Amino acid sequence: MMKRISLLITAALALFLAARLGSGPIPVADTIIAHSKVYTGNSEQPWAEAIAIHDGKVIAVGDEPLIFKLRSATTQVIEAGGNLVLPGFVDCHIHFIDGSLSLGRVNLAGAKDVADIQQRLRDYASKHPGKDWILGRGWNYAMFGSETLPHKKYLDELFPDRPVLLEGYDGHTYWANSKALALAGITTNTADPANGVIVRDPATHQATGALKEAAHRLVDQVVPKPSREENLAALRAGMKWANEHGLTRVHSAGGDFEHLDLYDALRRQGQQTLRFYISYFLNPPELRTKDLDSIETARKKFHDEWIDTNVVKMMVDGVIESHTAAMLEPYSDDSSTKGKLFWDPAKYFRRGRRTR
Repeated sequence: MMKRISLLITAALALFLAARLGSGPIPVADTIIAHSKVYTGNSEQPWAEAIAIHDGKVIAVGDEPLIFKLRSATTQVIEAGGNLVLPGFVDCHIHFIDGSLSLGRVNLAGAKDVADIQQRLRDYASKHPGKDWILGRGWNYAMFGSETLPHKKYLDELFPDRPVLLEGYDGHTYWANSKALALAGITTNTADPANGVIVRDPATHQATGALKEAAHRLVDQVVPKPSREENLAALRAGMKWANEHGLTRVHSAGGDFEHLDLYDALRRQGQQTLRFYISYFLNPPELRTKDLDSIETARKKFHDEWIDTNVVKMMVDGVIESHTAAMLEPYSDDSSTKGKLFWDPAKYFRRGRRTR
C-alpha cells in the first residue's frame, strides 16, 4: 500500500489553481514539494504533481515544470517520492486541552476487555510509581460485555491504596475506584458507590444515575488540577500530535474557552501551530447577561485565522448512554425514564436567536 505523507497546507483550497500562475505576479517559492501525487479537493483540478509555498501559504499547485518556474537558488525542495500529499484536515468536534492532557495519561482506546485495560494500567503504574492519582480515558461500554458498565472491583484489585479515575471515550461517564471515592467523601450516605461509575450530563456538567447528583462535583474537587505550565506543556504536545496527523484546524466543542489566555500566550510566543475555532458553552436553562458579556468580549478579541471564538454551543438534551437524551418512549433497558430536556424548547429558540 502506498505510504502516505501528511503535510501541513495552510491556504484555502481555492489557492490550489495552477492557473493563478498566469493571473498576476507570483512570489518566488520558499518551498516546493515535488514528485508527489497531490489531491487538491478542487473538482476542476483534482490531482497535481507539485506544490509551491511562500511565507507559509500555498501559492500554486500544478505540474512540476510549471511549479519549478517559481524556484530560486534558495528554494527548499522536498522530495515526496511519488507519495500521496493531502490538504490539511479539520477536526470539527474536539475538546483540545482535555485531549492534550490525556496524551500523558493512561490511554484505554482500543482495549479489548477488562484484562487488556488492567494490563495498560499496570504498565502505566510501573512507569509512574507512587501514590498520586492515576488518570486516563478511552474505555467504552462494549469492553465490559454483558456488564455494559465497568465496576470498581477491577480497579480495586490493582490499586487498593491509589486513587484511579478513568474517563469514558465519550467524556460523559467516569470510572472510579474505592480510594478515589473515599477521597471525594462519597459514601453510602452521599451516593451509591456500588460500582464506581459516575455519569455526567453533558449539558449541566452534573452527575446523574449511578452516583447521583453530587458525585462528579465531589470527585472533581479532589482530583489535582494541572498548573498553568502543565497546561501549556500539554497544549504544545497536543498541537505537535495534531500536526503530525495532518490537522491544521480544530473546532472546540467545550472546555477550551476557559483557557483562551493560554492559547493567546502560545500565539504571542510564536508557538501556535494549529488554528482554533473555540465555542462558548451556554449552560441551560438561561442566557444570562454574563454569558452575553463573555461571548461578546471574546469575539472582539479573538476573531482571526488563528483563534476564532465566534461560536456558541447549546444543547437541548443529553446522551443515550447515560439515559439523559430525551426520548419519546421510556428506555428499553430502564422503563423508569425517557430522559429529559435541559431547555424549554421555546426558551431555547428565543435564546438562540439572541446570540446570533
